[in-house]
Amino acid sequence: MTDEKIVFNCIANCEVSSYSIPYPPDRVVVSTGEIAKICGWSKYRVRKAIKGLTEKGLIERASCGCPAVESCGEYRELVYDAMPPKNGYAITKVGFKCEDWKDIYSEWTKSMQEWANKPIGDEQYG
Repeated sequence: MTDEKIVFNCIANCEVSSYSIPYPPDRVVVSTGEIAKICGWSKYRVRKAIKGLTEKGLIERASCGCPAVESCGEYRELVYDAMPPKNGYAITKVGFKCEDWKDIYSEWTKSMQEWANKPIGDEQYG
């Protein structure tokens, strides 16, 4: 597996993992440092792979703001405060059409279907 494919898979897995959180961002942005930490690589190696992915148009430099989130109930309540924007890389429209993304998304879909259809046994409630 090439470095570019590993980095793309890392960003794609971060994208997919955001689908199960209560307040997902508009787009998932993953920084170079986060990718390096996940892969156990140097930032230089990650940047080389990112350069190839951006030239192919699969990812792009992006920034994701983190606005304050308020609950919409009887009483308006601050769920979490606004934070500074996060800078990094995100998947492009071309990236969402490539085979690597389709494979990762189908794996995630299958795992969610298995999780949703898992029978609850008595052993869980001991």
